Amino acid sequence: MVDTRGHAIEEMDFSQVVTGQTTMEDVRALFGSPSARSTFGDPVWFYISERKETYAFYAPEVADQKVLAIYFDPNQTVRDMERYDLKDGKKIVLVERQTPTAGHSLTFMEQLMGNFGRFNAPSRGIDSRNMGR
Repeated sequence: MVDTRGHAIEEMDFSQVVTGQTTMEDVRALFGSPSARSTFGDPVWFYISERKETYAFYAPEVADQKVLAIYFDPNQTVRDMERYDLKDGKKIVLVERQTPTAGHSLTFMEQLMGNFGRFNAPSRGIDSRNMGR
């Protein structure tokens, strides 16, 4: 099974984008809204596409990934365009350490034995005749 998501970067017409002349609004009109935007510095818009392939019951694998990064100057005109694919990406290794918390950690037996003697006597129920008065 093949699953394709994101912008169809192969089909985008890059010849219409002229460095120093094309504005943000022109790019939006040509390519649509970006997949992601930079959060600091000069604006950068990212158009991302990804194709995953799944064989039988195996986990899906990323077969192809393309990223188009469009860099804008402070005047909101295109400064540069870069294209990246799967080989340009880097694997991120997650750290699986745990942050210790303050306080005492109770063992299973401490939790079980700690509940003895903490139960209150059953309270009287609400009488339907006087509605708890």
